[in-house]
Amino acid sequence: MNIFLEKIKKHIPVPKMIRFDHAGIDVCSAHIRHINFKKINNKLILDTYGVEEIKNIRSKEDLLSTNLEILEILEILKKIKKEYKYKYVEVSLPEELAYIYTQEVDDGDISAINSQIEFKIEENVPFKVDEIIFDFVEILNLENKKKLISITVVSKKIIDDYIETFQKANLKIVSILIQNQALSKSLIHKDDKNSYCIVSIERKNISVSIVSFGIVLYTSTINKTIFDQDLNLERIEILEEVIKDIYKIIFFWFSYIEKNNSYKFNNIKSLIINSTHSNIIDSEFINMMTNKLAMPIEKPNVWVNVLDLNEEIPLINKTDSYQYATSIGLALPRLK
Repeated sequence: MNIFLEKIKKHIPVPKMIRFDHAGIDVCSAHIRHINFKKINNKLILDTYGVEEIKNIRSKEDLLSTNLEILEILEILKKIKKEYKYKYVEVSLPEELAYIYTQEVDDGDISAINSQIEFKIEENVPFKVDEIIFDFVEILNLENKKKLISITVVSKKIIDDYIETFQKANLKIVSILIQNQALSKSLIHKDDKNSYCIVSIERKNISVSIVSFGIVLYTSTINKTIFDQDLNLERIEILEEVIKDIYKIIFFWFSYIEKNNSYKFNNIKSLIINSTHSNIIDSEFINMMTNKLAMPIEKPNVWVNVLDLNEEIPLINKTDSYQYATSIGLALPRLK
């Protein structure tokens, strides 16, 4: 199920063909990154990509919050449209603007499941039902004839603002994904059912996501600045605090699977470190995490669902490819 696709259909007619090319556009706090693949002989080929700087954004929560920011992003989108001729796009939303949680529901059609979600939605998010857009994806069929689903909730206003801005740039949104959902598509092999912890590290915050069966089940943001403007590590005390915060999230997952052993989720196989800055991925912080958490830690392979690195060298070098992890996940065909 495409995240928020029903909402988008009300604004933009979606083509009838089952598959069509679309670019992935990642709007983050300081840059807009985009990438597009074309399919030749059932093989994905990198077609176009690029990055544009945003100068007036203050934080992820401020995206599209002022006229100045909207105008700047709109001009960048128009530039991308003119230069790269994109028509259909899948777009990211910052994880800070979304709520993701799991819920057991009785089996039934989509309408029946939606009703069950709506009944409990105000227990899980600080919005009323008529203020939000939600979507869900099925995780497991349970022995008690119920389903376990992962639910994503976003404010209606945020969705409307994004759709309106992209429409003005003549770019047609076919789907919207939360950034950590896009990361799970690009960093975890589509057939991998194991549990992973994706730790996405930026200068001012860290997003930690638990992924199992390729689905984001839990996410949390640590709002601490651990790198200065030049991406050098800040005080050691802050690093240790952040590592403790990450450990608490991992411990939460261990407790969750122990409490819900009927779900048969696996323990976390490894932590996957991601960042739009290669300096961060190669920093001493990663070694500290390895020593403190005593868990396997992997650097990102953004091409895992695109190509085999043993057989093919991608056009974007390894260091630069890190920054495209989210946009690659957005541009990939549906994996489920």
